[in-house]
Amino acid sequence: MGGGEPRAGSAYYDAMASYTCAVPVAELAHDEFWDLENLRQASRLCSWMYEQFQPFVGGQVVEVGAGIGTFSERLLADPTVSQLMLIEPARACVEVLAETFEKDPRVTVVRETLPDSSALRERLGEVDFLLCQNVLEHIEQEGPAVRAMADALRPGGQLTLLVPAHPRLYGNLDRLYGHHRRYTRERLRRVVDDAGLVLTDLYSFNLLGVPGWWVNRLRSKPGISRSSLRAYEALLGLWQPIERRWRPPWGLSLVAHARKPGEFA
Repeated sequence: MGGGEPRAGSAYYDAMASYTCAVPVAELAHDEFWDLENLRQASRLCSWMYEQFQPFVGGQVVEVGAGIGTFSERLLADPTVSQLMLIEPARACVEVLAETFEKDPRVTVVRETLPDSSALRERLGEVDFLLCQNVLEHIEQEGPAVRAMADALRPGGQLTLLVPAHPRLYGNLDRLYGHHRRYTRERLRRVVDDAGLVLTDLYSFNLLGVPGWWVNRLRSKPGISRSSLRAYEALLGLWQPIERRWRPPWGLSLVAHARKPGEFA
């Protein structure tokens, strides 16, 4: 993506840190595919993330940074989704997506980047819901990318952004995986406003992920084992009900929901 592709392997740490279960990477070797497939099994984490935007799913949907389709499968399980366009820059991931969804006439898979996605430009003013998780931090100039997403939305259409939070958490893992930044609420709000969207909600997400990220950011050779992932999933079962009832002031990620002004004709 503009400003450089995420380094291979970033999906593993992003997902464990309650980022996304499949973020775009430049090239995927065997280990990276193992990471993505392994993280697809983190069903509690991925389902919790899906809960954050489930109320907006329906109609014509676009997923930016679809990875190997972890969230695409959940989107397609919603019978109200009439079309789903998957935008993904990594060739290896695009091949998996194309093979996985080749028999579903609702799905279009494109290998493109933002803000220069011709497929997205062809849908100006048509998209009902656009999902973008853990992509903006990989783009040096995120403003034009968010404006491209906003332009694709119909009046009243919804955009959900999930990004890594808190610049103070920026460390070795962020640099290793091509993150240009971690976000403050103020920066994310400004990016949404500058795109001409109305911010309807902005909140911290997954406080439980902060300690693990903090420890790993300081390691010279960070890593998360399968057993660590299982432990995280088990702890999440205890933590998730708490965060559902109480929005913590801190979290590993920020979630923003925004709406395009106007009413759909």
